[in-house]
Amino acid sequence: MSKVTTNKKLELVKAIRMQDQYNRQLFRSREGFLYSDEPLVKRGELYSLETEEKPVVPDEGKVFSSFRIRFVIAAVLLAAFILCDINHLDYAGETTDTIYGRLTRNVDIEELFTFQFDSE
Repeated sequence: MSKVTTNKKLELVKAIRMQDQYNRQLFRSREGFLYSDEPLVKRGELYSLETEEKPVVPDEGKVFSSFRIRFVIAAVLLAAFILCDINHLDYAGETTDTIYGRLTRNVDIEELFTFQFDSE
């Protein structure tokens, strides 16, 4: 076996570091695909040789995601339910006990599709 020269070792270390940097950049780019809310104009992946990535800025500013809106609505409904339960309030003859009973009982599929109209 022949001995490996110092230059060959340095070239190997440089290649390993470049590959590691490439893998890290790929990982960051793929994380960006998964977790980013802002679309990117260009996603370069090759050894940081591409130009810097610049996010596209929406004209109206930050747009609320639907999750935040749904979360706020759910929190308001929960707070209203708890408030009505504590103060024993009812709405159109419905108390929190009847609403809770409807939420926890098992529902038949046929029952969901049958509509009953009151003639009163």
